[in-house]
Amino acid sequence: MSGGLIVHLNGWPGVGKQTVGRILAEKLGARFIHNHLLHDVAIACAGIEDAARWPLYEAVCKAAYDTLADRPRLETFVMTNALCAGSRRERQAWDHVVDLAARRNVPLVPVVMEASFEENARRLGSPRRVGRKLGDPALLSEFMKSDRIQEPDVPELLKLDVTRLSADQAAEKICDHLSALSRSRLEPASAKHRRFKQ
Repeated sequence: MSGGLIVHLNGWPGVGKQTVGRILAEKLGARFIHNHLLHDVAIACAGIEDAARWPLYEAVCKAAYDTLADRPRLETFVMTNALCAGSRRERQAWDHVVDLAARRNVPLVPVVMEASFEENARRLGSPRRVGRKLGDPALLSEFMKSDRIQEPDVPELLKLDVTRLSADQAAEKICDHLSALSRSRLEPASAKHRRFKQ
């Protein structure tokens, strides 16, 4: 695909966004920005339960996105997050991504990664997550019952079931999707990306 773009991977904790994102970024020669880069600064400095965490997160996010906005326009970003449709804060987090793509005047391709609950819960137990990320399947189940993952209502959205896919296979399917999109005229991000499927 010629020109820069932003590929945004969204999905429940443990579904494999960071692992797939790293592989995808390598395949695309892209800059990889995963959500923990921003959250971990705020959590390390303020603590996960401290109210000061969120203003610090917003400040870190603004500084990071301002820097990303000024990167060369031909540069591609792969970004990850776990954003739900019913959370005001998470809708704002998506707005930041849309604003970044609009400032760069590049397309924004949302990818929603999903897996069966059993597989998602199994992946939560990965040793790489211990002490750093959500690891409780019961808490994941509560999240899934109370909300749903954001699905921007745009034709370039890819919903990808990774239940039976390796990280390499998932990254390859995303590359195939991007290749198919490159054969049509992909418009820069706009207000349409703020609308979610019902």
